Amino acid sequence: MTLNTAKAGEHYTIAGCEASLKMRNKLEALGLVPGQTVNVISRTAAGLIVEVKNSRLAIGDDLARSLIVE
Repeated sequence: MTLNTAKAGEHYTIAGCEASLKMRNKLEALGLVPGQTVNVISRTAAGLIVEVKNSRLAIGDDLARSLIVE
């Protein structure tokens, strides 16, 4: 499943990413790497608010579609 289909209040583990190398590098800098646990805080009209390593991030639907989670 991809992160854009995740439910608020649930924890997921990033399994992979289907983004360009440039975007993967940006995601890595934010801590969004395979094996990392993310907590979906809430859904918005444009995407998600997630918590990663005690930081909250706003992620747009396009980016969330590229993150494969379990």
